[in-house]
Amino acid sequence: MAQPGAGGDDRESERGLRGLVGSGSSQVSVDAALRARDAARPTDDHLADADQNLVIVRRNWVPREELPRNR
Repeated sequence: MAQPGAGGDDRESERGLRGLVGSGSSQVSVDAALRARDAARPTDDHLADADQNLVIVRRNWVPREELPRNR
């Protein structure tokens, strides 16, 4: 038999997630939404890494010459 309160945190997390992605009105407070936005914001290190390593691929685009390969 489950202990009282077991899994309560999971249910609360799921409820919060449904509030964010569900079709109805959000059950997440404005403060919680702002914290989530700030937590997901990339840092300067993330942006610098993306500038160095991110490869952008355009559909149906073919380069005129062979691109250099990473070794």
